[in-house]
Amino acid sequence: MKIFYSSFLILLLSACASTKKEASTSLPMAESNASQLASKAARYPKDTVALTQLAALHLQQYEANKNLYYINQVIASYDELLKRQPYNHDVLLQFYRLNLFKGLATHHYDIAHWQAFYQQQPFLQTIDIAPPSYMELLLAPQDSLSNNDRINILKNTLAESPYFVNGYLALTAMYAARDKMQLSSFLLETANKHMPNNLEILAPLNEFRVEGLFDKACERDVSVELNQAFEDYKLLVKSAPENADYHMQLSTVLRLMGRMRMSSFSAKKAVSISPRFQSALAEAQFWTGNDKTVTEYFSTKAIASLNTNDLYLAIFFNVTNFNWQQAATLMEEYITRNDISFYGVLYGAHAYKMLGQEDLAQQIIVTGLNKITLKPWHKQMLNFANQQISSEQLMAASQNKCDQSEAYFIQALTAVQEGKTAVFEQHMASIVDLKIYSFYEYAGAKNIMKKITIAASKS
Repeated sequence: MKIFYSSFLILLLSACASTKKEASTSLPMAESNASQLASKAARYPKDTVALTQLAALHLQQYEANKNLYYINQVIASYDELLKRQPYNHDVLLQFYRLNLFKGLATHHYDIAHWQAFYQQQPFLQTIDIAPPSYMELLLAPQDSLSNNDRINILKNTLAESPYFVNGYLALTAMYAARDKMQLSSFLLETANKHMPNNLEILAPLNEFRVEGLFDKACERDVSVELNQAFEDYKLLVKSAPENADYHMQLSTVLRLMGRMRMSSFSAKKAVSISPRFQSALAEAQFWTGNDKTVTEYFSTKAIASLNTNDLYLAIFFNVTNFNWQQAATLMEEYITRNDISFYGVLYGAHAYKMLGQEDLAQQIIVTGLNKITLKPWHKQMLNFANQQISSEQLMAASQNKCDQSEAYFIQALTAVQEGKTAVFEQHMASIVDLKIYSFYEYAGAKNIMKKITIAASKS
């Protein structure tokens, strides 16, 4: 019976374990060559040329067929070659990794034996390959290990092999599942120190880094971190140009940097590779002020088919364009969803106020807030919207530039309702000056100020 190998499990053992599969060698010719090389290797034990060629041939046969017969052959060849060339790292690596594969295929692996072998070979501890302890995880019976058991095995794995990429990724995923994001980020930072610019590490690490920048940008200048993220994503995009996720993540970084047209360009590239980013492209187009493209995007979709994020974008887009009835219509669907945001409820409800439907506005707010856990700042925004505190009190309650941006926006909406055009424009200009590029409020205010400038130049 042939035992075939799972390529997925092989990839779990090492980033360098997967080799390019050569065309299958003609069996009679290969066997004839193997016999001749084996005979020559036996006659001249001090000459390793024939044995090296035999090992390479057996490896080629194994790579082409991936079954137990050929792996036993190639392991025997490398075992003999390692005895003759004990300091040859290439030979050592092939012998070690092939035995890992055999252990997976046969579901039998002497961890203690290979642990001793691994410790005697310091070279193996400096490359991206699984140490023997990792096999405890792969060979354990299904559901026999608790999550704590898995975490402990992975921690031991990385202690033995600080260059094992899949060990870092697996443990990072375990911690992330437990919402331990700081530990996940720390692991990836550690891995990046050992293996700078390793794409498998750099991609998730940059996601963690960029996610943290959204909040940090409220408090301080994050341009240094953004520049580093930009350089890293340029490397990722250059190294894997057909990876749509990398292009979309680069688009996000460019938006955080305030480079909206370049952000839109990267989003377009992501969509050209994968249409699943159509929604993100529409959002990027909103940030550039391309009303026509955003309108065309939503015109092709039924309201009920939009995901919640798209609904929010559509509501915000219509609010900033004073399309109150359309925003109110969208709110009817938005309020039925469970993953809604406080700002979607607050800004969307304002559309009803502009239509003179104060009672409906309050109903929308009450219904929406029942699905949301309010933060202290949300309560202040709500108090202002309900005319329970003044503009001065709202601004005094703000704790950072992000709060201020949102405070100016709700004040601007109130100014529109009261017919105070100059006050509205002043608040919009203040939002633009704060440069919280990632906020919808910034995009909306920037687009409004652009239209005001164009209108003024024509008058």
